[in-house]
Amino acid sequence: MNTTIRSNPRAFLSVAVFLVLWALLVKDLSVYWSVIPQYSYGWFVPLLCVFIFFTSWLTRPAASKAGPVAPWIFYITGFALLPTWLIEQPNPDWRLVSWFLALEVVILSLCGVYFAGGRPWLRHFAFPICFILTAVPWPFGIEWFVTETLMHTAAAITVAALNIFDIPALQLGNVIEVKSGLLGIDEACSGIRSLQATVMISLFLGELYRTPWRRRIFLLLAGLVVAFLCNLGRAFLLAFVAAHEDVKAVAKWHDPAGFTILAICFLVLWGMAALISGRSGSLQRTRVMGFPSLPAKPMIALGFWLAVTILGSEIWYRIHENHDKEKWSFAWPAHKEHFSDIEIPPNATDLLRFDSGRAASWSDGDGSQWTAFFFKWVAGPSRSRILARGHRPEVCLPAAGNKLQADRGIITIQVKNITIPFHVLEFNSGGQRIDVFFCFWQDGSRQAEQYAVRTDWNRMEGLESVLLGERNLGQQTLEIVVAGSPTAEEAEASLRRQAESLIHVDG
Repeated sequence: MNTTIRSNPRAFLSVAVFLVLWALLVKDLSVYWSVIPQYSYGWFVPLLCVFIFFTSWLTRPAASKAGPVAPWIFYITGFALLPTWLIEQPNPDWRLVSWFLALEVVILSLCGVYFAGGRPWLRHFAFPICFILTAVPWPFGIEWFVTETLMHTAAAITVAALNIFDIPALQLGNVIEVKSGLLGIDEACSGIRSLQATVMISLFLGELYRTPWRRRIFLLLAGLVVAFLCNLGRAFLLAFVAAHEDVKAVAKWHDPAGFTILAICFLVLWGMAALISGRSGSLQRTRVMGFPSLPAKPMIALGFWLAVTILGSEIWYRIHENHDKEKWSFAWPAHKEHFSDIEIPPNATDLLRFDSGRAASWSDGDGSQWTAFFFKWVAGPSRSRILARGHRPEVCLPAAGNKLQADRGIITIQVKNITIPFHVLEFNSGGQRIDVFFCFWQDGSRQAEQYAVRTDWNRMEGLESVLLGERNLGQQTLEIVVAGSPTAEEAEASLRRQAESLIHVDG
């Protein structure tokens, strides 16, 4: 039965329930879109989903009766919303949870159109519903593998191209050395941002022109090639500017070049989509009027469960809020020999968006050189956890040309009544061994131990945060780099000896 939304409470309830459901998903994903530049395109994806759904609505086929299997899928998926949302609250950086939430919303929405119009509607509306998955952050391991590969490849090809044009250049990991200095091929220059945006644009244009699926695959692959070539052109341009002017001059070309390659990718893909779409891009407007009525029981059940999920989660975390928070800070050893502050690059400041931060270096009595980075993010918004966990030495140091030699695991250092974990890593920096001690800390956490930022600990820590009702905690990171120590064991022993003087426990 078809009717208007205003004249049918059941239709109004269905729309309201799915609007709340999608609002939860957009709220979860928007944190990534706000703080991670390569996912900023995600803000456009919900709008494109609405546009594609509307155009599909105008051309929807005749409805048929839904089969018996969908209700069971609907109820099971709906029930999973509560545990997923509970886990998401203290773990906004747990990308697997975001994928679970996105898939649950997608499956429930597909069940909804299946209830309304059967298999014809399911096939017809599948793409606009599933399109939101292009805005879900990739799993970190996959993302970083692709990013690191792209950075290294872009640096190698750029150096080769510069040498062809008689411009002396040398590759140092993901860094390009020219006569005026060092130019880093970081995440922004790797091409991952344009690559991910190109996937989204290719899929959208393929649907817009109703391109056959084989041609859509071709459009997607062609888009990836175009994005890679455009990014190589950008890397070469920036390196050329650095070689002929100065490394500092690259800053004024960096963002314009990035926007230019995105515009070129879009225009090339648009032209290709229009060229290969053929005559299959148009569908007849439907003659079916009104809005379909969905079954009342599933919609009432989902609406009730959404209320339980949202209100129950909020009550759980509010009654467990901890106002008695133990904190510590880094006591900068200004009395040490050769102590000096280090300027934090503007691009690092823009990327990390810390609320307070400082970096400095000094010499120790044994002749070793120490460098420390201490950043803090205030308690409250979930964005702070994502930003804090984005600063990891195994990610940042290789991008600067250092090679990871060994992962020495986790050590703990006792300072007064606080046990502080450090992830210990060993790198090769220009032929010299450097020892890195990295700590990620959450202020006010009541967990039995603070976990270091390692993939193998994330699940346990995340689940324990749910049981303790901890969310939106303050975050801070401390990274200490020791160069010139005879052995890794001596570097660790030196840190333990100085811990009381370097770490100040508040209160």
